[in-house]
Amino acid sequence: MRHSAKSIAVPAGRNRAVLKGSLLASAVLLTPAGVAQAQVVSPDEDEEVVEDAIADPNTIVVTGDIARTIENSLDAKRDLDVIGDAIVGEDVGDLPDLSVAETLERIVGVTSDRFKGGASELSVRGLGAFLGSSVLNGREVTSGSDGRDVNYGQFPSELINGAIVYKSQQANFIEGGVSGIIELQTLRPLDYGKSRFQLQGLLGYSDYEDRVVDGDPFSQRLTASLVEQFESEMGDFGIAIGGQIRRDTSPEDIFTSSSTYSVCNQDFSQDGGSNCDFDPDNSGPQYFVSNQYIYRALETNSDRDAVLGAVQWQPANNLDINIDAQYSYRDEREDRQNLIIADGRRRITPLAVSETGALLAWEGETRLEINPFRQDQTEEYIGLGANVEWEIDRLTLAVDAGYSQTERRRDELDIRIRTDDRVDFRLDFRDVEVPVLTFLDVSDVEDDIDGAFDLNNYDQYTNGLRVRRRQENVDDDILAFRFDGQYDFDGALAAIRAGVRYADRQRVRDDGIDRSSSDRTDPIILENGIFDDAAVGSRIPFPVENFYEGADTSMTGLTFASFDPYDLFFALTEDRDAGLPIGSTLSTDDTDVSEETWAGYVQADLDLTLFGLPARGDVGIRAVHTEITSLGISSALATTPGDDPGTIDIEAVGDPIINTETNSFWNFLPSANLTLELNPDMLLRLAAYRAIARPDPEAMTAALDIDNESDAATIGQAISAAGNPFLEPLESWNGDVSFEWYAAETTSLSVAAYYKSLQTGFDTDVSTINVVVNGVDTPVEIARTVNSDDTSRIYGFEVTAQHQFDFGLGFQASYNFADSNFEFPDPTIGRSGETLADFIEPANIPGYSKHSANATLFYETGPLSTRIAYKWRSDYFKPFRSTSNRFAGDQGFLDFSASYDLIDNVELRFQVLNILDEPNLLYRPTRDSLAQSDFSGTRYFIGLRGRF
Repeated sequence: MRHSAKSIAVPAGRNRAVLKGSLLASAVLLTPAGVAQAQVVSPDEDEEVVEDAIADPNTIVVTGDIARTIENSLDAKRDLDVIGDAIVGEDVGDLPDLSVAETLERIVGVTSDRFKGGASELSVRGLGAFLGSSVLNGREVTSGSDGRDVNYGQFPSELINGAIVYKSQQANFIEGGVSGIIELQTLRPLDYGKSRFQLQGLLGYSDYEDRVVDGDPFSQRLTASLVEQFESEMGDFGIAIGGQIRRDTSPEDIFTSSSTYSVCNQDFSQDGGSNCDFDPDNSGPQYFVSNQYIYRALETNSDRDAVLGAVQWQPANNLDINIDAQYSYRDEREDRQNLIIADGRRRITPLAVSETGALLAWEGETRLEINPFRQDQTEEYIGLGANVEWEIDRLTLAVDAGYSQTERRRDELDIRIRTDDRVDFRLDFRDVEVPVLTFLDVSDVEDDIDGAFDLNNYDQYTNGLRVRRRQENVDDDILAFRFDGQYDFDGALAAIRAGVRYADRQRVRDDGIDRSSSDRTDPIILENGIFDDAAVGSRIPFPVENFYEGADTSMTGLTFASFDPYDLFFALTEDRDAGLPIGSTLSTDDTDVSEETWAGYVQADLDLTLFGLPARGDVGIRAVHTEITSLGISSALATTPGDDPGTIDIEAVGDPIINTETNSFWNFLPSANLTLELNPDMLLRLAAYRAIARPDPEAMTAALDIDNESDAATIGQAISAAGNPFLEPLESWNGDVSFEWYAAETTSLSVAAYYKSLQTGFDTDVSTINVVVNGVDTPVEIARTVNSDDTSRIYGFEVTAQHQFDFGLGFQASYNFADSNFEFPDPTIGRSGETLADFIEPANIPGYSKHSANATLFYETGPLSTRIAYKWRSDYFKPFRSTSNRFAGDQGFLDFSASYDLIDNVELRFQVLNILDEPNLLYRPTRDSLAQSDFSGTRYFIGLRGRF
């Protein structure tokens, strides 16, 4: 049976309550809790290849879990109608990685971004998540992050049967993947064809958590799944349901800087003050410096629960009805202890500056701050879908509906206290992973306390006590419907497909819900001081033993005065709810973006002979109309003198004003694919298509970003545009060619090349807006990222090979090369109104790595399977909202896994992640200016899996 195109869900506005309720009611059919997730009958025939690879008993001719996964994956890849790759387990739970992202990294050209020690957002062919898209069972998935990037951690790999990476496009594919589309697939219970109950338990150990004082280094993960089929007078029924309970920690040792960077070219500021600044008439060399530098110890708790389920009903041979649902809930807590170089730009004496302007070593003067910080965050995801497929002779009709919702809630308690006087210091970033901090003159602080300087001495921190509570709420909703039809023919024209799709996505981020004890109009009331008994009682030992252990730095063992942030907040306020919002939470930081799309396509499928060779292919076109509605909040501002001479504090005042900006546009996306069977084991594939990559919803916000902690000298230095509602997708013409040789069940070689001509680009545009400041209409220059007419190109190739020898040893290896001349200029303006893009080389495509590779060596014999895998990617651009350009350094991670069959259907599993304790290093605003170092350690897991 050939099916019509894939279904991706898209945002739903909040006024869809009735329809949401109907979809939620469907989920009740799956579990008593109404929170199961499952597989929909997808409208694209390529989605059947995973099921076929699993269900066909004739394909399983080798022994060993790894070898069977390789064979199933090759069968799935071979049957695709487009250029792509797949990874398919034989059974539920056969993909042994701890996250789906780590599983997908084993596919050629797929790379991940690392977050808290684990694989996170994914990209195809090293081209970044921005140029790709991700779907579950053919539907788009919402996200609690800033972009469209899917949080793969919410999908347990034990409950995923397989995944396909589509690297070329068809007209019936949902738009949004220049580099490719990653699709996760759960099983359909009737197509699965057998009953199965599975239970798996894992016990984890974190060596970093073992250094946390009173921490629990052990984590737990329990996964269960059931697949069953039934026959009745009403037809055949199938049920699949699985769930996971996870209790974990993810501690990190971190060094970071603030995201605000300025360009300087002299020791002191132009106004005679003490902060370095930029003077366009000064011929001295420029360098870049952050407002603050932070040494951070991080304690965490992370609870994650997920349920997936599916119901499949076939009341007749020609009618297939599927309902699927997923629910996941994540509850995380972070306690941070921060030591802050609070005056990053004060009285700088440069010691070493790179050719790009990175400040590598310098001396300065600063207050020292300690900053106990608590963050509680929950993220709840619901995915629902229903699909009906009806065959009438040669005609196949499919109707699909999907809804996806993510709600993230964040609550932050932030307490700051600092030294009354400043110290002289030196920071040296050269040849280290954590900069070396040396104190040169601390006499003023010692005079204040009449004692020796010591970072652990609470008596040193007496100035500027501030208590702050900040909240952020993110709601992302996608609602989508589609109707597809297909009519089959005999002959070279195999079928005609046509369909329409409607999707509505609404992204709301309620930000700036912020109150502090320093507010002028509505402050948090402090009932006690930092030295009162209650506050003294919240003091704790430094929470991490051997801080920065394993990092390339002499800062190992650093400690400083620490508090329990939750207890300190209560001690100072005597109210757990202090700082919670009162009345409206509208602010200039808020985002409210609606993206409504209509799409239609026509596609002809071909089955013919060319040059005397069997061939199959397709040709078609997709038309997409998009309407963007972005709500922005503006407000009058008031300024007061800041703590330092020549600086101001900024605060929004008066009633918020809601502004609406709209944009609409069309995209026309033709495509053609051809597969030639050179011989039964060799395929040559060709593809040509036009594709788009949509901007992140956050990038289309009409909000303003007001930095009330920037130590600004003018209003223009503290206000910027958070996004641009008039951003449109990047468009690209693409050509791909792939040669695939399937030499044996577990042996293959494939080589692919691709070329992409991007028809649009990005630029930084400086414009003037009017803002009421202290009652006066004031012109303010802001920078916005805009589309440009610049063209650029990407070309590259990838190669992958895999083989298993007769004695059980095998390997998989892949490499991807991509070259791009795309330019993404720095979007920020410096303190004196200069655009940082004037001084800094532009970045490339977000997430783009020039080189990426992975290699796996495995051995299977009898009941034993072992695997060691290394994944590596070169450095890449990692933007964050509208802040200065940020780059991730090259990353390489080594993992090991093993399993042993103890008895029939009972398996012992063992895994080690990040064996080399590889750090995550970030640079800003140039590629040699270290801005952040994250260390998360090695993790070990052992457990049992039973299948019955």
